[in-house]
Amino acid sequence: MAREGWLVTNVNAVTRHYLDVTTRWPVPDASISHIYSDNVIEHISLEGTRTLLAEAYRCLQPGGVIRLVTPDLRAHVDKYLAGSAPKGDPGAKVYERMGLTVDHPIDWVRIPIASFGHHTGYLFDFDTLASELDRAGFTDIVHSTHGRSGHPELAGLDQRADEGGVQLAVEATR
Repeated sequence: MAREGWLVTNVNAVTRHYLDVTTRWPVPDASISHIYSDNVIEHISLEGTRTLLAEAYRCLQPGGVIRLVTPDLRAHVDKYLAGSAPKGDPGAKVYERMGLTVDHPIDWVRIPIASFGHHTGYLFDFDTLASELDRAGFTDIVHSTHGRSGHPELAGLDQRADEGGVQLAVEATR
């Protein structure tokens, strides 16, 4: 979806604006006000995520904000440890619509690790992602509510808000 003032990139070879976020970005220092990443970091290694965060920090203007949305492994594990049956849960319904089997509590952990190629990337919970953002120099790291942000430019962007709390949204400031 086109947004005025936004440059939308993707790693897909047929995308209009290709960007490998695990390498140096072709963007000048301190030239971006906001960065939004929806379900990207779980597909890349921890080192790749560290490069992404370093580049985001470099490219953001002072006071610029990054918003990252990714599966929340802790939320998935908590549902599993609680013995929460997935049937009827909003998060499970999303997975069922994708054709995935979600019959047993173990599926809360199996799906984010084994499905969608996440096993080749790195999964996060808030504490781990906050630690990596801090390592990259970010401040004011907050666990955000899906679809909501104190920054109008980042509000209402999240595509997976209906997944029953198993998605993590985090914002941080340069």
